[in-house]
Amino acid sequence: MNQDDVFQVKKEYLLDTLSMYWTSNRHLVEELPVVKSKTNSHEDFPPQLMLVSLPEWAKDRGVEGQLLVPQKFVAQADGEAWQHVDWFATIFWYLNSSAERQYEKENRTIHSYSMRLKGWDERLWERAWVNRIGLFLRRWAAHLKKQNETDLFGNLPKPQIILTHDVDAIFKTKSTRLKQAAFHLFNALRMAGHLRLRSAGGKLVDFLRFLFSHDNYCCFEIIKEMETSRGMKSYFNFYGGQGRSGMNLKEKIFDPRYSVTDEKLQTIIRDLRQGGWHIGLHQSFDNWHDSQCMLAEKSHLEESLGEEVLSCRQHWLRFSFADTWAAQQTAGFQLDSTLGFNDRCALRNGSALAHHPWDDRRRQPMHLKAMPMVLMDSHLYDYQPFDEASRRRELKKWIDEIQAVHGSATVIWHQRVFSRDYGWGASYEYLLSLLSPG
Repeated sequence: MNQDDVFQVKKEYLLDTLSMYWTSNRHLVEELPVVKSKTNSHEDFPPQLMLVSLPEWAKDRGVEGQLLVPQKFVAQADGEAWQHVDWFATIFWYLNSSAERQYEKENRTIHSYSMRLKGWDERLWERAWVNRIGLFLRRWAAHLKKQNETDLFGNLPKPQIILTHDVDAIFKTKSTRLKQAAFHLFNALRMAGHLRLRSAGGKLVDFLRFLFSHDNYCCFEIIKEMETSRGMKSYFNFYGGQGRSGMNLKEKIFDPRYSVTDEKLQTIIRDLRQGGWHIGLHQSFDNWHDSQCMLAEKSHLEESLGEEVLSCRQHWLRFSFADTWAAQQTAGFQLDSTLGFNDRCALRNGSALAHHPWDDRRRQPMHLKAMPMVLMDSHLYDYQPFDEASRRRELKKWIDEIQAVHGSATVIWHQRVFSRDYGWGASYEYLLSLLSPG
């Protein structure tokens, strides 16, 4: 396949991925006079970015009238910069995390910790740039035709924010006790360092309470009641490993300690599914690149559930662009929702949409679909010790962005955090209210 053929295949792939923005007259977007940049696979670390101002008739499609693009896709020429951007190359670059993939090849996987990308521009992850570019292209095509874009391309899709719960612990283990207590102690010391002594004292109390308390993490009924009252159904991702028996020291520290073969848990899982909730796999800590281990864990969960399991998310968001999706696809999964960061709210690939990751070796999209994860509870409670008001503002900011671009993404609220130990259920209730304001 020559370079022109590859370009056309990728362009068709991008048009397919964003097809919800042009359900009719797609050819008008395909025929836009978008410049084609020279093939440039080189990546700077950190990536060099620039804000491009949009024309007056499309200002609302950007952020303060601008879109963030890699400098290498902007040609040096007379006229307005937006006319000299290779918009399709930019979409592909964001969507498939081209810079991060290259960074991983040259270094190692960051396993979903943004802090390991030293000096990278955080604006990369703070907006749904791919969606916004798609909306701009739709507007551009309608502007050239001097027609209403809804008449040309159809209505915009409804935003879709998928609620998920990773089931890491059903009873309080030593590793759970130590991990969360460590977060409380760290935040107490951090607040004390900023002379926020009252807040530091509160976190120190949380540290001692969590370290020595006993609590029940079987909070499924609480979640079911909250969601049912608003007509919602979420995903529960269950661990399918060995559970309590046969675990080595590393597994005891990092992996859940329950077994889906337990009779009581099997009843819970089947009741959830029969009630309309969705069941996915939460792979063990070290199974981020091993399709055979994934398949074994998938089989354990399927045996407990009594039906096929097709969705998953990696435990601790352990992830490699080179290995994880390929292993998941080989194991028979159709949907993964790992793509996000452990240490911050983010749209890691600058998009709020499900997509088929590009397989560069085969020069075609994968069968597996990836759905981004924009935020999780620990972002708001552990990594950034917000007060309740700032926590709500942060939640609303991300939900507003996804809704503004009519996009889709997932949110994680761990099932154990509805317990007294954590008390994070009120923020989940607020999240539900944002998704169903009526």
